[in-house]
Amino acid sequence: MNHPDNKNHKMNMHFFEFDTLEKELEDLPGLHRIAFAAACCERLLPNYSNFCRMVNWGDPRVPRAAIDEVWQILQGKPVDAEKINQLREDCGREDIFPSDLDLGDDCLESQEALIAIRATLVACIDPTVENIVRITNCARHTIEAYIPYKDTSFNITWEKDGEEQFCSAIASHPFAVREMAKEAEDLQRLKETETLTRDFLEWLRTSSHNNGKSLIDLS
Repeated sequence: MNHPDNKNHKMNMHFFEFDTLEKELEDLPGLHRIAFAAACCERLLPNYSNFCRMVNWGDPRVPRAAIDEVWQILQGKPVDAEKINQLREDCGREDIFPSDLDLGDDCLESQEALIAIRATLVACIDPTVENIVRITNCARHTIEAYIPYKDTSFNITWEKDGEEQFCSAIASHPFAVREMAKEAEDLQRLKETETLTRDFLEWLRTSSHNNGKSLIDLS
């Protein structure tokens, strides 16, 4: 149930702007910020798994292990900087991080997933607002890049319709609307939750699963 005063604090988050997000993150403790980032990565990770399966390349177990380490830290496991750095390096290896030159333009969604996961690992050591915003930017850039090129029902172009109408259409697309709603929900729940209990973290993790699909419905 929502608190009565929540109506007075409805987050007016816009897809292409980060001001409101930054203000909300500033009010959260470091671990809460990391939890927000980890949930975001859960919505991105299926894009990497999908890419690996489609091109028979990479290994989804590597970024999965990285995010699992983050969830364990959120549950109280001490931060091991050496392990964090190793996991970050693993997610950037040549056999894990896809290259446009080798694998073509279709790897953007998988790249953004890995960039977000590597940034989340950094946030485990340094959970600044800037680091967390970088992670949400990966999510929004994934959506922004996917819609015009791969959603066949989207027929608005920057060249034909102009920047304002194009950006408005992106921001009102179901994928964008859903992502903004989820970010707002997670931030609100995190603000209301003083202690990150196991049950709360499980809700945060699984509520991002979208039936095993990513934020652009890939699985």
